[in-house]
Formats: sequence, structure tokens, C-alpha cells
Amino acid sequence: MGSRSVGGDAAATALPGWKFVPHVRDPDLPSSVYRAASDADFVAIDGLWADVYGAEFGWLPSGTGPAYKDRYHENATYLLARVEHQVVGTMRLVADSAGGLPIEQFVGIDDIRPGRRLIECQRLMILPEFRNRRFPEFPQGVLAGLVKGCIHWCLANGVTHILADLFTQTATTPIGPLRALGFEETGKEFVDTELSQAGSSVALLLRTGELFSRTFRTASPFYRYLMEYDEFVDVYN
Repeated sequence: MGSRSVGGDAAATALPGWKFVPHVRDPDLPSSVYRAASDADFVAIDGLWADVYGAEFGWLPSGTGPAYKDRYHENATYLLARVEHQVVGTMRLVADSAGGLPIEQFVGIDDIRPGRRLIECQRLMILPEFRNRRFPEFPQGVLAGLVKGCIHWCLANGVTHILADLFTQTATTPIGPLRALGFEETGKEFVDTELSQAGSSVALLLRTGELFSRTFRTASPFYRYLMEYDEFVDVYN
């Protein structure tokens, strides 16, 4: 644009509404999606992993200490969803690092990594009584609330691609919704030997720019929900 740009008075004075002023959210809302930070948050995460991956599905051994404290923990961000003060869902976002991503325990991704800033979305789980339900604070459901939190965290942190490893044969796999969201096949199929689950898993990949663009190319209420302001999603701090 340079000195030849003709933009009216905006060059000297910001137009009303153009200045970005972030809204300060209430961290104590009874229902919200937020980043884990306190000891109580991590106790809740451990409880969810034990209840869902352990007691419900039998994928995790019991009595081995907090399952989240593995070698990827230091490079991970944990999102939590709570409804009326009860933590009911979580997901873990693992940043790519020298130690690699969890999926690389089972399959190589060297052909996926170049030119991309990756995170791996994993350990997505919701208590059974809160699945497939909508709430005033989560009009598209708890799963959509966690997905929204994940997307906004990735956009705010410069992540270009989200990698998801998913079971293909479990009743609760979110593989269908994530494909509809824009996650694409990578051709990576493997067996997750870390969890006691027979059957195959696949790796899907989402370009965050594609998802962001979709909100401008459709009138779908779901995509509008993903990108609109939301006092119940706070993953920026």
C-alpha cells in the first residue's frame, strides 16, 4: 500500500470499533472451556482419564499414578470442559518438539511434518452422561465446545495443522464429526499399543486455515458458532 494508499482518515485516526479490545472473561463461570493450570485441574484430568479410558473402556491400567505424566506432558496443553462446576470433558494438545509427537510411537510422520507447525490432538474424552447433549453454554454440545477451544488455541499460537489419531472401531470415536469438520486422511493406519484396545487407528490432518476460511463460505450455524465470540470459551491466557 505504501504512501500512495488512499484510506481516508483511518490512516491518522482509528475508526470506531477498529481498535481491538479483548474482553476480560470471568474465570469462575460454572460452565466453560478453559486451559488447565491448577493442581485441581490436573486432578480432574486424571479422574477423567481413569473414569473414561480406565473404568469405562478398560484401556488404561489402574494404580500406576497419573497417566498424563508421560514424556509428552511438558509440551502439552490441556483443555477442560465443565458444566455447572463439574469437569466433564478434556483433550490434550501436544506441540511438536525434539521429542516428537505421541503418534510417532506407532507410525512415522516425517512425510507430514515438513513446512507445517503441528500439534497432535489426543486423549479427547467426555463423561458418558454428557455426550450428545446440548446446554445453554454449549449450544452445539460439549464436544463442539472443546473443538472450538482447540481451534482458537491453535490460531492464537500459530499452529498451521492439527493431527488427530483416532480409533476406527469404537462406539465413541469422533472420526465422523472430525472428517466433516475438514480433517483429511493421511494414509497412516496403525495399532495403538499404548492402550489396551484391539483394532486399528488412523491419523487425520486438518489445515487450520481451511477451517477458518469455511466460516466465511457458509451460513451454517455450526461454523458460525466455532468462530463467534464466546464468553464460555477462554483458552487465550
